[in-house]
Amino acid sequence: MNETEVKYLAGLFDADGYVGFEFNSNKVYLRINLTAADSIDHSQYVYNLPETIGYGSSCKKERKNKNWSPVSVWVVGKEKDLNMLVPRLLKHLVIRGAHLQRMFDMWQQFKSRELSDLEIEQLKLFCKESRKASGSVKPKKHPTWAWVAGYLDGDGSFINKKPPSQRTPRLLVQATAHEYDKVGLDLLYKAFGGTLNNRGKAAPHVWDWKHSLGKSNKSFALRFLPKVVKHSKFKKHKIEQLISTIRLLGTCTD
Repeated sequence: MNETEVKYLAGLFDADGYVGFEFNSNKVYLRINLTAADSIDHSQYVYNLPETIGYGSSCKKERKNKNWSPVSVWVVGKEKDLNMLVPRLLKHLVIRGAHLQRMFDMWQQFKSRELSDLEIEQLKLFCKESRKASGSVKPKKHPTWAWVAGYLDGDGSFINKKPPSQRTPRLLVQATAHEYDKVGLDLLYKAFGGTLNNRGKAAPHVWDWKHSLGKSNKSFALRFLPKVVKHSKFKKHKIEQLISTIRLLGTCTD
């Protein structure tokens, strides 16, 4: 993997990744995985990760609701793979970096011995509490474009709709996160502006970042979207359609 690919993977992992402990015969094992639905990951990027980057294994899983698309799950658990991959991911993770670092360090401390039942319960609690303290290992001043593409492929959406009551289409990029993971939205807001709002009483733990891509934001859109589409793997076609729509808009006024 070149560094750009690691940055994209870090963005996707910040959105849809998981870090946890597994226990077998009173031994602790670190597991990281990434899940993507086939309905979104048309190129089977996640399923093919073991072949393309050389780490981990992958499998297909059906979901309980038969109307839902199957998912691909990429899992990394071998010590050799973790020792190679984790340091590279840590440099670029915005949301799960500090959590992954803490989990990796704790696993290194306990991996070589048998654990008591109390120690296992303490490690489970440690994992749960660590997950709430999101953030990067080192503060990020600006997101990389590959990270932005990966993160928006996971937790973002690109809106290109024309409501019957309106003459022009609704053009928008947005991302949604739990309050624990708001640091990712904070970075997008700091870098690109837009709006950052809590959903209030209906969903007080949910935050949304949004940026209009309409006529008054045409110049921003045509700077932002080509940079993102260059790295996107899940939503490339949708972004390309959005760029085409925006280029047909009238004269920019911003």
